[in-house]
Amino acid sequence: MPTTDELRAFLHLAETLHFARSAKALHMSASALTRCVQRVEEDLGQAVFLRSKRSVALTRAGEIFREHAQSQLAAEARLREALASEEAEPTGELRIACTVTACHSVLPKLLARYRSRYPGIHLRIGTSDAARCVERLEADEVDVAVVPEPDAPPADLRFVRLARTDLAFIAPTTERELAARVRQGKRGWQGLPVVLPRRGLERARADAWFASLGVEPEVYAEVDANEAILAMVALGCGVGLVPELVRKDSPLRLRVEPVEVAHPPRGYFVSLCAKPATLRRRAASVLWDLAPSAATL
Repeated sequence: MPTTDELRAFLHLAETLHFARSAKALHMSASALTRCVQRVEEDLGQAVFLRSKRSVALTRAGEIFREHAQSQLAAEARLREALASEEAEPTGELRIACTVTACHSVLPKLLARYRSRYPGIHLRIGTSDAARCVERLEADEVDVAVVPEPDAPPADLRFVRLARTDLAFIAPTTERELAARVRQGKRGWQGLPVVLPRRGLERARADAWFASLGVEPEVYAEVDANEAILAMVALGCGVGLVPELVRKDSPLRLRVEPVEVAHPPRGYFVSLCAKPATLRRRAASVLWDLAPSAATL
């Protein structure tokens, strides 16, 4: 099909019906304009102009093509306007997976800036445990996720850090004996009831820490969310391991107490995570660009 330049040249000539005049206005030679018209006619398989030494006139095919050319150029102009508008004010939908904790403590500042700058983007936020968030991201069920950043990030994912948190053992304020046993060290941990994450980075940190002590506490319960750990510890079910970020913001914080231990499990970064292909979408890339300014490291 004719190119945009060929469409513009055709329309100009259809208006002037004068090769020399159109060629001058288009900053091209008359012979170049003739070749342009010939290419259009070859593409269409029909003549669009009747030409003689004294006059130029549109054929019926030329009249039909003129309407098409005008429509095509108008559509291109609308497309360029839409793309320019999208660049300045992107629209669409962005799906985010995060933990309840991240939704309360890490995301509000970032999402407030995002919504203020890009109100045309609709946000869909779903909460679950961190491991499930990563699974949803890998399955393309969401566009970005807020998760603990692993020590060896997968090569097919990108991370930008939003916050850092330590890990803390907590005990119920009503069961002083549990906290006392934690402070005893190795001997106190043996057979001590603990509430742990079912999976994920925090569970890996806890297992490695207990293995380094050479102890096997009694796993009272395995749960999918830090909020559940806090609730069970507050009820006196045992000792738990949670991110400090979670404990400090929890409504149960007055019913549990952090228990200091020597060389506690390492903390981690809470990061925004996405696939590289997703970041080519404007709705995702602008969130990514805003993330460092909203980080609390």
